[in-house]
Amino acid sequence: MKFYAIEGTDGSGKKTQIKKLYDYLKTKGADVHIVSFPDYDSPSSAPVKMYLSGEFGDDPNVLDAYQASTLFATDRICKMTKLLPSLKPDAIILFDRYVQSNMLHQAGKIQGHKERENFVRWLDDFEFNVLKLPRTDKVIFLDLPTDKAMELISKREQLKIGDEFTKDIHEANYNHLSNAYNAGLEACEMFGWSKVQCVNDFGEILTPDEIHEKIKAVLEI
Repeated sequence: MKFYAIEGTDGSGKKTQIKKLYDYLKTKGADVHIVSFPDYDSPSSAPVKMYLSGEFGDDPNVLDAYQASTLFATDRICKMTKLLPSLKPDAIILFDRYVQSNMLHQAGKIQGHKERENFVRWLDDFEFNVLKLPRTDKVIFLDLPTDKAMELISKREQLKIGDEFTKDIHEANYNHLSNAYNAGLEACEMFGWSKVQCVNDFGEILTPDEIHEKIKAVLEI
C-alpha cells in the first residue's frame, strides 16, 4: 500500500487537489481511496467537533497542542483500525488531513522553536509508533501564504447561502492560520516534505490545474 498526504492550511485547496489526484489515478487504473479526517460520520470525531465548533471556547488555544492533538489522533486510530483490513495490498490512500495536520495546526500554537520541534517529534512518535498509524510515503505541502488562503476562504464563504457555511475556530482565526503556515514550513525542513508553491513570481494564485501538474511531477506519475 502507498499512503500520500496533501497538507496545507485551511483555504490552500487540499480537497480540490486530492480530488484531482484521485481522478487522475483512477484513469490509470489504480485502486485509489480518499480518506478524510476528521471522520464526521463516526462517533469517534465527537470530541473534535466539540473543539472545532467552539464548544470549549472560540480561541483555538483553549486546548493546548498536546491536548487537541490527542482528540484528532483518537479519531484517526478508530477510522484506520476499521479501514485497513479492507484494503488491498496495491491500494493507494490519499489522506485529506492526516497526522501532519496536527503538525501544522497544533504546533503553530507553540511559540518557541525548540518547544515546537519537541512537540512535533513527540507527535510523530505518538501517532506513528505508539498508535501504529500507517506512516505516509509522501507528504505534499501546499505552500499558500496566509493572506492568499484567507482570500480563498472568504470567496468560498460568499458562495454559500445562509447557514450552509460556518467557519471552524481554526479558519476564523488569522493568527492561528499564520502560525500553522509557518509551522508547516518548518515541518517541510524537518521531515523532508515536498513543498508545492501555489503562487507565481507575481504573487498570483496558480490555477488548480497548474498546482495539480506540480503534484504529479512530485509524485513522478
